[in-house]
Amino acid sequence: MPQRNYSVLIVGLDGATLDLMLPWIDEGYLPNLGRLLRSGAHSRLESTIPPITPCAWSSFITGKNPGKHGLFDFVEPDRDGPGFRFTNASFRDGESLWACLSRHGRRVGVVNVPMTYPPEPVNGFLISGLDTPHEHSPFMYPVDIRQEIKQAGIRYRIDQQHLGNMRTDERRRQQLADIFEAETARTKAFDLLSKNRPADFRMIVYGATDQVQHHFWHFMDPEHDKYDASGAEEFADAIRDTYMHIDEQLGQLMDDIDDDTIVLVMSDHGFGPTSNVRLRLNQVLRDAGLLNFQQSNDRPSMFRKFARWLDEMLRSTLSSDMKRNLAGMLPKIRVWFENLDEAKIDWGQTKAHVNEAYRSSPAVWLEKRDGQTEGEALDLRSQVVAALKGLTDPATGQPAVGNCYFPHEIYHGPHTKRAPEVLPSWWEDGFLLEQSAPLKDVYPNIERSNSPIQGGVEFAGSHRLDGVFMASGGPFRQGFAFGGAKIVDVAPTVLYLMGLPVPDDMDGRVLTEAISDEFVQANPIEWETVTGEHATDDNDDSDHQQMSFTEDESELIAKRLQALGYIK
Repeated sequence: MPQRNYSVLIVGLDGATLDLMLPWIDEGYLPNLGRLLRSGAHSRLESTIPPITPCAWSSFITGKNPGKHGLFDFVEPDRDGPGFRFTNASFRDGESLWACLSRHGRRVGVVNVPMTYPPEPVNGFLISGLDTPHEHSPFMYPVDIRQEIKQAGIRYRIDQQHLGNMRTDERRRQQLADIFEAETARTKAFDLLSKNRPADFRMIVYGATDQVQHHFWHFMDPEHDKYDASGAEEFADAIRDTYMHIDEQLGQLMDDIDDDTIVLVMSDHGFGPTSNVRLRLNQVLRDAGLLNFQQSNDRPSMFRKFARWLDEMLRSTLSSDMKRNLAGMLPKIRVWFENLDEAKIDWGQTKAHVNEAYRSSPAVWLEKRDGQTEGEALDLRSQVVAALKGLTDPATGQPAVGNCYFPHEIYHGPHTKRAPEVLPSWWEDGFLLEQSAPLKDVYPNIERSNSPIQGGVEFAGSHRLDGVFMASGGPFRQGFAFGGAKIVDVAPTVLYLMGLPVPDDMDGRVLTEAISDEFVQANPIEWETVTGEHATDDNDDSDHQQMSFTEDESELIAKRLQALGYIK
């Protein structure tokens, strides 16, 4: 009778999509992923709404929908006043998969999973991921593994710092080389720690697939609105080459596993091209009577255009050290300059707004007023939706925003009320945000952008709902394609395969259809009742021991997200 007691290796390919993987597997470019495909089961993996890194990976980590874990994005409204603050793993509610495994006595090794900073104590080792402020931050547990990696001559990097400088072919070339080098070093560190500290569950996430798809899609895809035929001569295969490089890393990891180890490959979301539709959503809300701008920064249009040009020129030509030195010598000029083209919101006269500085996941937040009734809130939301759905693509005459999603319809749990009130369907429509202007008639609310993509600044590709799930080894069916898998299903499936009960507050299910009937019949799913410190907090106002970033850490996070292209 088959028994449940497997070890598990999860390899995360951030943003990977079957739309690219399957043809490249068929063509022989990805032999190790092809080996997994033939020897195991695979499905598209439905992400969260929105399909954005913090929200999606947190749902994997906890097996819960965002309404329970409460982490919706890289930013959330600052509770101490207007504006936003950056989030991290401490903002997430509920027990992590590796904490659950540690609680049951299993040893774990986790490297570079986004939204794991600060690193939690585990029965094993953990290196946090994308939300780490800086490489000098305390992002490794236990702390001595930093020296262990350094003594082995491995230069470990969290992610790329200079994607925003890809304005020339030479810089693009260098960035690709740096990305491949960083992922190779990540594999070496993971391999070193795994050998020195054997674990029953291991996981590593590679971010290269996400980064390169964001910035190189328009070289690969002749149907892209901003296809770059000239750049395609050298960079048409940049995304494929990135998948091939990660496939090599996967092959090295697979060569070291035994017959009792199951290999899972997953992504947090899929990917696809952006369109050249550009929206200025705060202008849309202003014209609907829902937002007011402060007028103190009104300057002649040509002055703003010059300031924007100068900003872009300096960012693209000065080195990081030069920019840092300039900012240090002239702090007042730096603050003045950064605010030249910023449309400041008059919060006292605003009912709804979008954080346009954070352009990767546009969401509409409604201002909550004392004494506001539920009917008034619903009416305000209806006005927002009408304004968004009234936007018409100037080229096609079709709606620019196809759908608007509401938290109470897609989430459930105590933190649902903390989510943005309206989520326009950017992942379905492909549009990007542009900065609004305080004066009317300076820029249109919607336009088709005909200018070439600015390397490293403007996304050429963006997230889609369906990611990747592949599983091989143990009781998984061979060469089996199925559907209906969701990102919240991975954690309960892992626990089941490792012979452990599934916490009853997880929203995911065990993917039994991908597992042999004999194994499932011999090993019924067990559940455990979750209480006390491991349960989701029922209080939606709870900070659940949040560790907010310091001002300096917030600035570092902002710079890193800016380097990756997520914020302006």
